[in-house]
Amino acid sequence: MKKNILLLGGFGFIGSNLIEALLNSDLYNIIVFEFKGVTSKFSDRVSVFYGDFNNEEDLAELFENYKIDIVVHLVSTTVPATSNDNIEYDINSNLIGTIRLLNIMVQHNVLKIVFLSSGGTIYGEISEPKVSEEHPTHPISSHGIVKLSIEKYLYLYHKLHNLDYLILRVSNPYGPYHSSDKQGVINVFIRKILRNEKIVVWGDGSIVRDFIYVKDLANIISRFLELNLYSQIINVGSGKGYSINQILEYIVELAPDAVIEYKPSRIYDIQKIILDTKKLCSLDNFKFTDLKEGINMTYQWCKANQG
Repeated sequence: MKKNILLLGGFGFIGSNLIEALLNSDLYNIIVFEFKGVTSKFSDRVSVFYGDFNNEEDLAELFENYKIDIVVHLVSTTVPATSNDNIEYDINSNLIGTIRLLNIMVQHNVLKIVFLSSGGTIYGEISEPKVSEEHPTHPISSHGIVKLSIEKYLYLYHKLHNLDYLILRVSNPYGPYHSSDKQGVINVFIRKILRNEKIVVWGDGSIVRDFIYVKDLANIISRFLELNLYSQIINVGSGKGYSINQILEYIVELAPDAVIEYKPSRIYDIQKIILDTKKLCSLDNFKFTDLKEGINMTYQWCKANQG
């Protein structure tokens, strides 16, 4: 018997790829909660409820209309680059919104949630070559602080209400269905090239990050759902580090005419973070797309779908 799974923000970047993975598994009836006006090629293959994540009445109506078994929380109204500009908005729209969600879930006896946290901003500055789930957390952006706060409240609701949670600290996903111009350097760089726009790099390009092809991420989430894996925090990334300059080298091979401009670094940009993925890899034999291959596939997808 299929389970009813709710994807909050399901027509976004990660959500769209997750829908593809879940449709392939044929184990779920998929319900998507999205803001009004957001459309998708998947609209006719899933149930769609339009509303405002920060409107309690919309959330209550959603849970009254559908018998939901599992919630996947993909909604975030900020990115690290903007979260410090309006901290109150970040707290109200993300943290308070999630507490409201959890209360409604408890009221309707929906006690399973997967939350996509941030493997890039949760930890803050680090000194180790790789950062494990046990590393101290000292975020330097409101985005990271709010993500961490949500993690703590999930643990609290587990203690108070037996809520089963799975927290995934995701690195930097890239690939198909990405549309943001504020976050996701690989996709942002590629789209700028296709628009004949200049690529802007903050700093000298030596910043190192862990990147994961979004379809690999979607397959991992789908597999964890099958395993019924809860009450855990798991780093989800490739476990490999690449500098922005290395990313640019791969992209320039595909677009030799790219124009690149370097600007002063920003205070909230952590210099280096690579996730320790031992825990992730111990849970299943996951396959990871090679970064150069993934960038090429992303470039071809963006080229075919630009505009």
